[in-house]
Amino acid sequence: MEKSIGFEIRSISNQIKRYLDSLPAFQSNEVRGIYGYVIGFLYRNSDRNIFQKDIEEELSTRRSSVTNLLGQMEKCGLIERLAVKDDARLKKVVLTEKAIAMQKQIEQEISGVENQLCKGFSQGEKEALIAMLAKVRKNVEEYSTLNGKTPQI
Repeated sequence: MEKSIGFEIRSISNQIKRYLDSLPAFQSNEVRGIYGYVIGFLYRNSDRNIFQKDIEEELSTRRSSVTNLLGQMEKCGLIERLAVKDDARLKKVVLTEKAIAMQKQIEQEISGVENQLCKGFSQGEKEALIAMLAKVRKNVEEYSTLNGKTPQI
């Protein structure tokens, strides 16, 4: 019986998720699923002002949900909302030192996972795999669009 690409990808994805969930950085009660994503987004964009609206767009989430999320993250000491000089009504969202330290630990642990995933691969093989997976992603997106479903990839 021929192996199914979709099944293999799903199986690998589940294994990676279980392993990531077991890493020390993700064992903290303060790094709940979406918090880690927001911390990563803010960290990657630390060279510019990020406002609640930017997070709403990034997460494709309603304003009220992001307001609650940011309030919880602020309560945990992960973010601060600071007034902007030019417009006191605007509050930029910035990471605290605590969140920056968490992000660095997460990046280090994810780097170790990435190294394990690529163990035994040449640079050419890694590039070829990434290219093939990009094709699979594109095919799924096209299929979803043709069938009237929004792709969640």
